Amino acid sequence: MEPIYLSLEEAQKLVPVIKKDLLKLMRINKTLSLLNSVEIEYDDEYKTLIHKTMFSRRYHKLSYEFYSLLERLHNRGCVVTEVDKGLVDFYSFFEGREIFLCWKISEKKIKYWHEINVGFDSRKPVSMIEKKLQNKE
Repeated sequence: MEPIYLSLEEAQKLVPVIKKDLLKLMRINKTLSLLNSVEIEYDDEYKTLIHKTMFSRRYHKLSYEFYSLLERLHNRGCVVTEVDKGLVDFYSFFEGREIFLCWKISEKKIKYWHEINVGFDSRKPVSMIEKKLQNKE
């Protein structure tokens, strides 16, 4: 899929819109992890088959919902980088180069950005971008 580039303002407006989907994605991910860790054993093979089938059906339904949500977020311009932590990046441009605007679900708005080829630990305050934008006006 092609990246969707957003301005800082567009990404900021998107944050409250995507928060509900990201929370749901995080819950589903926890449930899938839990289901993945469960092992069912019965003495009766017939019961085992029924329970494994029901278990498998639930797992696959949740997996489908997980990937559908992930795709919906991507189609809005979000790159979910760490589901467990609720980390989302948005493709953008700054000074003629591609960057990621970086948002964490615990934050009310986008506070950081980082270069495409580095990670979360190398993020910089978004105030740098805001200052540059103000100077251009």
